[in-house]
Amino acid sequence: MNNLLKRAARTRRERLVEELRQRVGSFDTQISNTVEQGNPELQRLTENLQNSSQEVLRRTSELESTNWARVQVDHADARKLIRQAEWSLGTVSVLTLLISVWVSYILPRQVIKPLLSLKEAVDHAAEGNYEIELDVHGKGEIVDLVGSLRRLLSSVRKRAWPKSSTRVS
Repeated sequence: MNNLLKRAARTRRERLVEELRQRVGSFDTQISNTVEQGNPELQRLTENLQNSSQEVLRRTSELESTNWARVQVDHADARKLIRQAEWSLGTVSVLTLLISVWVSYILPRQVIKPLLSLKEAVDHAAEGNYEIELDVHGKGEIVDLVGSLRRLLSSVRKRAWPKSSTRVS
């Protein structure tokens, strides 16, 4: 039995249970042979011992089955959690992609449109047309730059001769 317990960590459970049954059976046989030759009281104890050993083996087998069922339930729960995590990560990835696409299309339009309008106004001013109205609304540095350009053009208009008014939007 000691050897069996020492090897327990390296041996599969099924093999250990089988070896235990064989050894119990061997032990029972030895006791039966001794009892058959002698004392009737010892014979009765032997039968009780055999019944007890069979009960121990039956309960061990039940315990092993119960533990295996628990392991299977835990594996099923783990697979369910993994599927839920995959679904959640997929949803987050799709939302991130949609937000990225939105940011890459909408945000540049809000920034580029005023810049293009400003560039067009500066091009007109470079050609000598100082009567330009800049139609840029909102907040931020670009609007501040448009305000500075308006003041510059107003100052230049006061010094230059009148030109026809052109609206840039």
